[in-house]
This record gives sequence, structure tokens and C-alpha cells, in this order.
Amino acid sequence: TIRSLLQGYASLDVPTLLASLSDQFIHRVLPASLDMPPRGIDEFSQHATGIFSVFEKFAMVPEETFTDLGKGIVTIHARMEGTLKSKPQPGANNGATGDGPGAVEAPKIEWRNECVMIIRLSADGSEVLEITEFVDSHKAIEMRQRHAPKNFD
Repeated sequence: TIRSLLQGYASLDVPTLLASLSDQFIHRVLPASLDMPPRGIDEFSQHATGIFSVFEKFAMVPEETFTDLGKGIVTIHARMEGTLKSKPQPGANNGATGDGPGAVEAPKIEWRNECVMIIRLSADGSEVLEITEFVDSHKAIEMRQRHAPKNFD
């Protein structure tokens, strides 16, 4: 289940990410100072769609994993590694801007971050019930302000 979840993130495909989640799934992002509301599966799907739309490639690479089978809890300290999609930049040709003629592709931006995910599994371990994700506040704000699509939360 955990392998499927991590592969879902790397797939950049929302249905693949959602495949291991329970219908009652809840996603929480900490620290609370980021003011990100808890998300059910529908809201998480919309959030993932927005995040995935800015990445060309992405992976959650576990650094450390702690498992408490008795409680159905898996905690992962992970590196988040990816490449953001290029956005057309104003071109040098005739002062072109945006994605029109003369636009120049921006250099690729590598995304490096880390998080701790506390994952609660169903009693049989087949579904993810909840993810509480503690993220780097600075990088979360950077994503929201500089890279996320409009109306991103």
C-alpha cells in the first residue's frame, strides 16, 4: 500500500495516486501556520491535480521509514525531488512575450524539498485512511506564490 502511494505521487497521475486511498481519506498539512484546511478525497484530488500540473517529473524518496503495525501507522521522512515544467519567457525576437512567436523556453527548475508523512492505514493495511504531512513552510509558500496554478490552495 505504501509502495503504491509513493508510486502514485511519482506517476503525476491523479487516479493512480488515489487508487490506494480510502473513500473516507483525509489529508492534513502541517504546520498549522500554513493555514491549509484538511482535505477529503475530492479536495485532495483537486489539490493533487494543481500540484501535478506544474511538474514534469516528481518523486517522494524515503530517507527513513518507521512502521507500527499494531496501530497501522507508517511514518516516512522523504525527499521530494522533481523538475518543474518550463514556462515560456519573453523572447529576444522582436520583443515577443508569453508563448507567442519568439518566446524562449525558460531553464528547467529543479525542485528539492522534504517532508514527514504520518500515514494511517486501514485495519487490513490495504487502504490509506489519512496522511498528515509536515512540510517545509518556506518551500510550501514558495510553491503557492511562484509556481502553483491560479486559484491554488
